[in-house]
Amino acid sequence: MSNNNKLLWLKWILALKVVLTFLFWGLPLLLLPISLLRRFGVPTPDDPIYLRLLGAVILALGVAYWYAYKDPVHNIAILKAGIVDNGLVTLVTLIFIVFYNLRSISFLISPPLTLFFFISFIFLMPKTETAYRLTSSSRDEKKDD
Repeated sequence: MSNNNKLLWLKWILALKVVLTFLFWGLPLLLLPISLLRRFGVPTPDDPIYLRLLGAVILALGVAYWYAYKDPVHNIAILKAGIVDNGLVTLVTLIFIVFYNLRSISFLISPPLTLFFFISFIFLMPKTETAYRLTSSSRDEKKDD
């Protein structure tokens, strides 16, 4: 797959990640009533401040993913953090499903999605900014000829 195709796919995947991060993870934890979160099977601590803070942190990650979407070549560090984020979330969620018998819909949907992002970021991450500049400039030179 060419660098330009990889970049196009990465941007589509980052756009999906931004939407899911905001609408299905960050905003619900930050704003939804605790009773509704419990109905969806989200484990809730006695003190909801921790859940609200988690929602705020997830929203901050969503903003970072948005910056990566806007310019993935110059925001490789965000993609690397995304690999760690999605890899750890997948691992921890699977541990809780297997060893602590969590079977809520939110816990069953999360691992396949985060695993998808984990793998996608690894395979589609730009190797270096220079490689993309060289590909673009060599293509531009061919147009001029």
